[in-house]
Amino acid sequence: MLRMSKLTDYGTLVLSQLAAQRGGIASAGQVADATHLGPATVSKVLKSLAHAGLVVSARGVQGGYALARPAEDISAAEILDALEGPVAITECS
Repeated sequence: MLRMSKLTDYGTLVLSQLAAQRGGIASAGQVADATHLGPATVSKVLKSLAHAGLVVSARGVQGGYALARPAEDISAAEILDALEGPVAITECS
């Protein structure tokens, strides 16, 4: 069984919201409002996702976040790696 932290669950929600923007840019505050998550949590998740290359950010008045590539090209394993660290499969004996 694979267990995910709440942060990874939130990351999936944030990515889904950005995918709904259809290539548009959304601020961390807009994502927080749309997902009903705290702004600090959304900022933390977005920072991790940007560091992993799943989202891109733009600074300035018209800045915000957008998916780095189409949503269908982002795998669940990439989301897990970005927010949980590398996943290793072990064999049980």
